[in-house]
Amino acid sequence: MNDLLAAASLARRRAWAPYSGFPVGAALRASSGRIVAGCNVENAAYPLGQCAEATALGALVAAGERRVVEALIVAAGPPPCTPCGGCRQRLAEFADASLPVHVAAPDGTILLSTSLGELLPVAFRLSSGPEPVRVLAIDLVRARAPSFVPVFGLVLGSGLGAIAERLEPLADLDTRELPGFPVPTVEGHRGRLRLGALAGVPVACLQGRPHLYEGHPPNALAEPLRLLRDLGCAAVILVSAVGSLGPEIGPRSLALVVDHLNFHGTNPLIGPNDERIGPRFPDLVDLYDPALRAVLRRAAHRLGIELAQGVLAGWSGPCFETPAEIRMLRLLGADLVGMSMVPEAIAARHCGLRVLGLGVVTNFAAGLAPTPPNHAETIANAAAATDRLAALLESALPELARCL
Repeated sequence: MNDLLAAASLARRRAWAPYSGFPVGAALRASSGRIVAGCNVENAAYPLGQCAEATALGALVAAGERRVVEALIVAAGPPPCTPCGGCRQRLAEFADASLPVHVAAPDGTILLSTSLGELLPVAFRLSSGPEPVRVLAIDLVRARAPSFVPVFGLVLGSGLGAIAERLEPLADLDTRELPGFPVPTVEGHRGRLRLGALAGVPVACLQGRPHLYEGHPPNALAEPLRLLRDLGCAAVILVSAVGSLGPEIGPRSLALVVDHLNFHGTNPLIGPNDERIGPRFPDLVDLYDPALRAVLRRAAHRLGIELAQGVLAGWSGPCFETPAEIRMLRLLGADLVGMSMVPEAIAARHCGLRVLGLGVVTNFAAGLAPTPPNHAETIANAAAATDRLAALLESALPELARCL
């Protein structure tokens, strides 16, 4: 059975489950002895998609096999993740009722050994709500760094991933490994959680972030912040690429976010509220923590780094704004515009994290420069500001930690 377990476990690690956050792997032994494996593959029409057993059967047929003599499924439990009714019927096309079916946990523990004929009364239902899935992610992170408790979360945006290389690393996790975690797909967003120390302060750093325009549901954007909170963070530093709405804040500038205007057209807190996480109606007064901002200003002054500040307009993207929209945002009091920070800040406040927002200005907004904005410019100018940003964070972090 160990060969089936290894094949199913590998397939599970490759599962595409961004909507349920529940990866599953399945392995089948053919009558020839050949082992084939499959994983669940979801799409935006979730819960429609392909179960792990179905993709494994597809591999079986493609390999020229027609008979299954043993099956093993790996998924988080308890309860055991038995094949759904549809997959039991699919298996019955290639096996009889005596087919041995094993269900294992990700650590290899066998939760159930039964037969295809006995499965009908054994139902499986995915636990409702995100909390059980987040627990799995927390357990995975803590297994990699058992005694590590971060003080700060640090979320890095487009072109800013090099900051993560400044950490003294303890452990790295691909965010695809984390159940329920929305995976970034945009260039310049690596999708890695690095645990380590920066200037001697324990930090959980997200190298890359998901965005609404990638198709993630709004409440999914809250999951990274809630994970940081559950790992022990007391505050989060949100760093993102932003556009400037005025000539006084030019490209490659660093700017403190003092407040925001939410033009995303949605909110990460829409839907049922879990009082264990935060209140139904959180207030956003001083969302961008004044005390933490003051520490960053002092550090910038010590280093001779010019630090602007302004109100951030949150824009859904993915297209850049029109010149008319930029004029509107300026009239409404915005100084900066970006596509990522606002939902994260809301989610962070909801779950009790203090927030420090820092924008890296990568371009003048539409209509304010001789050429239109583009993503290549965003990445290049963000990278050019990396050294100053790293120096500022390294100087400020010890004092920021004392504020918590």
